[in-house]
Amino acid sequence: MSARTGLSFVLLVGAVLATSRAGAQSLAPHQAHAQASLGLRVSGVPDSGYDAFSDSDSLAQVSLGLSATVYRHQRFSLAAAGYWDYGQKSSTARSSDTELDVHRLSIGPEARYHLLPPLYVFVNALPAFAHSSASLEDGVAQVTRYARHWAYGVDLAGGAAFEVYGGRDEAALRPRLWVMAQGGYGFMSSTSLEMSPDSGQGPQRPAPIDLGSLSLAGPYLRLSAVVGF
Repeated sequence: MSARTGLSFVLLVGAVLATSRAGAQSLAPHQAHAQASLGLRVSGVPDSGYDAFSDSDSLAQVSLGLSATVYRHQRFSLAAAGYWDYGQKSSTARSSDTELDVHRLSIGPEARYHLLPPLYVFVNALPAFAHSSASLEDGVAQVTRYARHWAYGVDLAGGAAFEVYGGRDEAALRPRLWVMAQGGYGFMSSTSLEMSPDSGQGPQRPAPIDLGSLSLAGPYLRLSAVVGF
């Protein structure tokens, strides 16, 4: 290698490192320390047990989220993220009114990569816990029957977030507004739909009504507005 070639190589490496360092610095105000989100999660629930509570396979839930960045290195960052989703469905089964309330809590790691200062993509793997409360109005026994259970699983998703309001001031910690979209699959265990009235209600020891089982597993899409600092 000639002296001129060696010098050119050194200058090239220096330029690349300087550009990378400058890019990392410009990203700093856009890599949020903390974020809060409000959005909508729509899940597909193909399980046959869901038919007793809905005339379609969709479950819409309001979605609240929190996240905090725990590690940053140039374009890459790692955050702890969590979501609470709530939704309700109602229908009829065996000529009786039915209702299903679902609370879902998920929390875990999220890896992010900034393609541009105002745009990052991410993937996450969030252990999930769902509490379902299924009810059926038994007109014969004149009582409301319930099946309440916890289920466990994991949400695997990927998505992107784009900053629509903020600024380039690296010294100031200021609020920034993002829009976020993510999609993935929520795995969830099955629970029993053996329905009985609460203790002390209805006839003594009524026979349970068994509607089978229910799994809330399925693909999902979440759209959110996010405020970050």
